[in-house]
Amino acid sequence: MFSVLEAYPFLEEYLAAYHAAFGRISRPGGRTRWARMTTLGDVAIEMDVTWRRLVRDVSAEVARVTGKEPPVRDAGRAVAGDDRRLAELREIASRLENGGSLLELAARLRDVTAGVDAKEAVALDRALAAAAAEARTAADRSVRTAVGLAADTIMSGPPEGHPLDSLRREGMQVRVLCAGLRAELERLGGSPSRRRWRAGRSLVARLVERLSGVESRIRREQQAWFPALAVLGAEGPAALMRDRQAEAFEALRRLRLALARDDAGSAVENGLRLLDLLGDLAATEEQVLAPIAERSLSFGDWAAVRELEDGVGWSLIAAPPPWPAP
Repeated sequence: MFSVLEAYPFLEEYLAAYHAAFGRISRPGGRTRWARMTTLGDVAIEMDVTWRRLVRDVSAEVARVTGKEPPVRDAGRAVAGDDRRLAELREIASRLENGGSLLELAARLRDVTAGVDAKEAVALDRALAAAAAEARTAADRSVRTAVGLAADTIMSGPPEGHPLDSLRREGMQVRVLCAGLRAELERLGGSPSRRRWRAGRSLVARLVERLSGVESRIRREQQAWFPALAVLGAEGPAALMRDRQAEAFEALRRLRLALARDDAGSAVENGLRLLDLLGDLAATEEQVLAPIAERSLSFGDWAAVRELEDGVGWSLIAAPPPWPAP
């Protein structure tokens, strides 16, 4: 929203009259804080309209006032190769771990990732994961040099059944399902014909049903991980993730509704939005939630987290073996 208003200031009056959801623009801090943390997609969900419709109407107003259609952002830009952006994202994660201002860092995160499309998000996610893996490898080498073979046991990773191991294995399953659903939705296209939709609908429905297991994953994070970290004052992961988790729940609800109504266009649109949200959450889990939890929680804390996780249940993967071992 901030970028839109910076480029086209006259839209403030238009949007205020367009829908009450845009009324926050005129409130104190609306043009800065709220606009920086909100996308047109976020407002479209609140208005209960499609993102395409909102963008079409806003673009038409820009064209009416300026006499030309608004430019399309270059989707071919290689985000994974943007060293400045990667460095800023790593700095945000580091400052968050060290107790930095949540409001300031959330606003900065929005600025850094503004305009990232689905393909760029995947590239950025991979680049961040590669950077994190490289840092872990370097740290492993340093520890092994210092303390010898004993470090092999220390650095071998959490045992099966440990919440960190379950988070990782479950995350891999989410990525596989997301990749399958994205491929099918992109094959269908934005407005699939009835014939193409009938041929692909059953596969989409099966993938959505399996991917619905993210609901229990998110609830375990909300009911086990976040409270355990909050007791220790580490509330950053929850602050960064809760809104996106709520958006993912809503996108999944709309996707199921579209399938029930046999609405192909809405199913594709909401499916792609769900995948973007899950990709964003996956990156935050890997780059923020897991590292902070690993540094903060004690053995007893992890045991309590695992007990709470079992209370919520498992869907994406089979229930992990007991941990700690009886």
